[in-house]
Amino acid sequence: MCRPQSQALRTAHAYRGACAVMVVNIMYNYILCLITNPGVVPIRRLEDVMEFNHDESDDDADENVVTIDPLIPPLSDKQKWTSFCRTCKITRPDRAHHCSICNACVDQMDHHCPWLNNCVGANNTRYFSRFLVWITIACWYCSVLSFSPAVGRVSKMELSEMAHVLSTNMLLLGPQASMYALFLITTSSGILLAFLTTWHLYLIVTAQTSIEYQINRSKAAMRKNGGRVVSPYDRGSAHANWEHVFGPCRYKLWSFLPSLPRPLAVLSPRSRPKPEESMV
Repeated sequence: MCRPQSQALRTAHAYRGACAVMVVNIMYNYILCLITNPGVVPIRRLEDVMEFNHDESDDDADENVVTIDPLIPPLSDKQKWTSFCRTCKITRPDRAHHCSICNACVDQMDHHCPWLNNCVGANNTRYFSRFLVWITIACWYCSVLSFSPAVGRVSKMELSEMAHVLSTNMLLLGPQASMYALFLITTSSGILLAFLTTWHLYLIVTAQTSIEYQINRSKAAMRKNGGRVVSPYDRGSAHANWEHVFGPCRYKLWSFLPSLPRPLAVLSPRSRPKPEESMV
């Protein structure tokens, strides 16, 4: 009798351990999604622009020299600040878009998530993707475990013990009905979340956001790319695009484990290198 009980105890500990891992990962990434600046482009301050332009005029009085906004770094192939927001009145990165809810421009904006009360952008995309992955796993985990109780394959005593984890309102339905409701909720949620997670992982490996995908699938863009949806920010391979979001990783599954937040790019005039010169 001791051996079956010890086996059941080990199984129970394994289930609890799996639950703990999922809860920790879900909450960790959810909190980081909430508190991480998604990549808001700061509004330029007039005094910074005037100070920078004054310094430039003292160094070189040539009339052909064009004064440069200190919020615009030197142009490169990877990051160009050539887009202008008429609402914020700022020059912004090409991949930035204006969020009407946050009333700000967000670099690599994907969408504004009402469940986070925050935008999903350049700095928190990886946390949002991890959150989706782990909450999808949790839904299917609950779905699988609740299937047998839902169809009546366990005893009434076991059903009563399982039902203790549910809310009081669900218990009013009865143990088996509660498990059946749990199975339906987690299965339907798992299916929807699986599609959403797959979609966001696809966007990551193709170097796109949801907004950019709509732009890239326009008739003009597809005509230009031979009828294909192609991102102009693609880094040449799915591996490179993946590491751009999650960082260097030998095994892709490790990307979904908790990691320390990487330093965010500080978008401020003082932190940007001054262009050497810009001739007309």
